[in-house]
Amino acid sequence: MTPSSSSVTVHNEYISACCNCTYNCLELAEGFLVYGSNHALAIYDLEESKTVTTLVAHNGRVNCVRFVKATSEPQELVASCCSKGVLILWERCPSTTIAPSYEAKYIKQHEGVSLTVCDSIQISTGVYLIGCLTTDSRVLIYKVNAKDGEFLLLQEMNFKKSLALDVMFHMFPLEGNQIQDNIVLALGMDNGSVGLYSLDIKDTESMEFVLSCTLLKHEDWVRCIGFVTLDNGDVLLASGGQDSFIAVWRLTKSQSAKSEFEFQVHHFKNYMVLFDSMIIGHEGWINSLNWNSKGELISCSSDQSTIIWTCSDDIWIEKSRFGIMGGQIPGGFGAKLLNDTVVSYGFQGAIQIWRFEEDNWEVQPSVTGHFGPVSDMDYDTAGHYIVTTSHDQTTRIHAPWGLGRWHEISRPQIHGHDLFAVRPMREMVVSGAEEKILRAFQPPDIFFKNLDDISDILIENKSATKAASIPALGLSNQSEEASVYENVLELPVNVRLDEDFLRSQTLWPEISKLYGHVYEISSIATSPIDALVASGSQSSKPQFSAIILWCATRWKNLGEFPFHKLNVTGLEFSPDGKRLLSVSRDRTWAVWSIKKEDGEIPSFSMEVIQSGSSHTRALWVGTWSPCGKYFVTGARDKKLSVWKEDSEGKYNQHATKSFPHSVSAAAMNEDSMIVVGLESGVIELLQYESEEESKRLTSLVTLNQSKAHHDVIKRLRFNPKEKFQFASVGSDHIVKVYQINNVS
Repeated sequence: MTPSSSSVTVHNEYISACCNCTYNCLELAEGFLVYGSNHALAIYDLEESKTVTTLVAHNGRVNCVRFVKATSEPQELVASCCSKGVLILWERCPSTTIAPSYEAKYIKQHEGVSLTVCDSIQISTGVYLIGCLTTDSRVLIYKVNAKDGEFLLLQEMNFKKSLALDVMFHMFPLEGNQIQDNIVLALGMDNGSVGLYSLDIKDTESMEFVLSCTLLKHEDWVRCIGFVTLDNGDVLLASGGQDSFIAVWRLTKSQSAKSEFEFQVHHFKNYMVLFDSMIIGHEGWINSLNWNSKGELISCSSDQSTIIWTCSDDIWIEKSRFGIMGGQIPGGFGAKLLNDTVVSYGFQGAIQIWRFEEDNWEVQPSVTGHFGPVSDMDYDTAGHYIVTTSHDQTTRIHAPWGLGRWHEISRPQIHGHDLFAVRPMREMVVSGAEEKILRAFQPPDIFFKNLDDISDILIENKSATKAASIPALGLSNQSEEASVYENVLELPVNVRLDEDFLRSQTLWPEISKLYGHVYEISSIATSPIDALVASGSQSSKPQFSAIILWCATRWKNLGEFPFHKLNVTGLEFSPDGKRLLSVSRDRTWAVWSIKKEDGEIPSFSMEVIQSGSSHTRALWVGTWSPCGKYFVTGARDKKLSVWKEDSEGKYNQHATKSFPHSVSAAAMNEDSMIVVGLESGVIELLQYESEEESKRLTSLVTLNQSKAHHDVIKRLRFNPKEKFQFASVGSDHIVKVYQINNVS
């Protein structure tokens, strides 16, 4: 029975999305995280240890994410800005789960300018002030009223040759009904100063911030600032600079307060501003400063360290230090502290999490993901796990972890070139990059240990290799037999899901390199039956467009097979391994017959038995049905075609469907469901009826950019073990796994 479109639903089972490598791009709340991931806002559930949703409203990289400072319920509103000049206030949606969802409520577009940092504060019921920094040295202050949702520009500060690097609002303890009288705006500047601005209210519609005092203590750019109000009514202001120092200023009304540096005493409204302390402990730029309600300060630096500071007897001391000195994680971009949880993120976007348990800070599974466009993906032949590869020069393994959760469990390849294609072959992985070489990798013991402990998947074929490492100045992973890895195998699961562990301890040894292509590898296929690998490369001439067939036991070139005139964009062996489907940018597809000659060492060759060119633009998609009786092609002409085999073994176009954007990926399961990925990032699920003439392709459900991707979908694959599960990857850096529900 064909399911109706109303009865089918699809939900996200797994989302792998890293944090953008920009400052102020993550917020921590009780039970969840909100962070920017490419153009999207991602919500991570700390209790479930999984990213639960992505929200798309920006059209550029999200540069800043901050909760709106409100007098009412916190975390109700989020402010964010992006590289394409879009400023958004997100409103929290009603939800029964700990991790909420947000709706883009108020949106302001700035043409031709990038926004770097934003901050917002509530000044009355339904009225908010929003400040944002632009790359052309301006500070824009808006007022937003919830009644009409319009952004009213209150003030524009143009520093011209100077630059503000951070903007922060703060509300002093109230002494009356006028909330506006207690609001301060602070700017961290590139001349080493912090400017404090008071709000001057002329009338209900006219107000502006006026510079009241300038705090000078740094010798370099002030990268970050932070406020906290203490129980005694004093306000602490911390500023972090590229000089690696943290300056702390105390704003107090106490007449008995004194400073050893009387010439540095400032007056702001009815507060005295006293220089309190200079905190020295980092060796790199201070990139992030945040306070908790106890008056403790957490700082994050380019020296890879994150430190919690506490004040004892008027002296700031280091309470806890996080990070691995000399580890493989580059410097930190931001850190947050809330109750018993510390969160930080670094140069490659992974989010590190620690929780205070039994008098110790215990590492939690990291939030990991590709930090470049994901170029290819596939399930292993048994459907146990997913292999992905990316322009971020890494190949990663994602596997189930508990009920309804997945996690990255291994990183077989950390390379020096952008990676374009990957395919699993039995237990091995074959990848291709811009360096024109195919590389094959064999899993080590640590991979099988992780697969068993984390995913409850037991594979008897264990490797003799303990682990692998990358030699200095090298690209080829080498086997590592050192006894130190015996202890590594016994580490707890939480530690083995940590970003530094994945980078340093889960590499796979390289077993072979295959040379033959003149240009970058564009596509790879591995035979499900024989030890064969087929590969195609980028090309603009017929002589470089040949498909190369490789033997995966002797790792030998079996021959070059020309047919296409431009680069081969897709290759896939049929389920029985007897045919190979190729599609090309020259607008043609071809079906090749694989010829095998038995012997002590079998020999293979192939020839074209049929080709076609019904599409009018470049083909991006060519994939077989699990039964091998159909295959699907998709192209830049926005059309998807299904080709059905007739009684004579010829393939004829049996169904076609047009879409609003180019078809960039597709896959089919054994129930003839076809999942189609578009250039816009939208995914559409279709039902193919091979016998019905009137309704051959019926749309079941469409996933929008928030549910699917917000950039070109590069690959779609159904799980060979579970027909109602499929995975997708895209140029938006995100990997997703979906479950199809309510199929009758």
